Amino acid sequence: MIIDPHIHTIYSGDATGTPREIIKRARAIGLDAIAITDHNTLKGSLIAQKEVKEFKDILIIPAMELTSNKGHIVALGINEEIKKGLSPEETLDAIHDMGGISIVPHPFVRYRDGLFVKIKDLPVDAIETMNSRYIFGYSNWKAKKLSIEKNIPEIGASDSHFVAAVGSCVTDVEADFSIESILKSIKQGKTTAYGDRTPLPLILKEVINKKIKKVYEY
Repeated sequence: MIIDPHIHTIYSGDATGTPREIIKRARAIGLDAIAITDHNTLKGSLIAQKEVKEFKDILIIPAMELTSNKGHIVALGINEEIKKGLSPEETLDAIHDMGGISIVPHPFVRYRDGLFVKIKDLPVDAIETMNSRYIFGYSNWKAKKLSIEKNIPEIGASDSHFVAAVGSCVTDVEADFSIESILKSIKQGKTTAYGDRTPLPLILKEVINKKIKKVYEY
């Protein structure tokens, strides 16, 4: 199973793709499953789960990217929204109570609230060793090193904020075609992360658009 477990939609407030556009893109490039991980909301994920019923060859993993008081945590396989601003430990407990799994995205990127910038030891289920939104890749390198040292399952993800970037980095999971199997295999470390950097022109275009948006908001 080839999955992209970290994708943002318009419901994140800082992304441009709709859930339907993202599903179509994911199918076009051959992904087996995706997770819509909007910031602190399940709305995009829930809409995607309804939209995907028209298609038979792709899964939507219910998910969101949570802002804990020490950094970001991606929750996969949850069925209710979790409050932002909790401690990392409280956030993990809430995820696990719902039978979900926790992933630390961009773990060492300070300006993107990487969790491991402020906290070192936490019983997370997986970490992103390949996040496509990078310039030099230092965080990815450091995350890969930690993954090996601590035997933490690795994840590759696009962290896409626009449709064209979906699938830039992905995770190969040894799993059957079911959400339950995917989550179980991630926890067991049956994963391989690979992919490429989101093209810099696309990242620069996104940054410029965000700056323009902020100007108009003022």
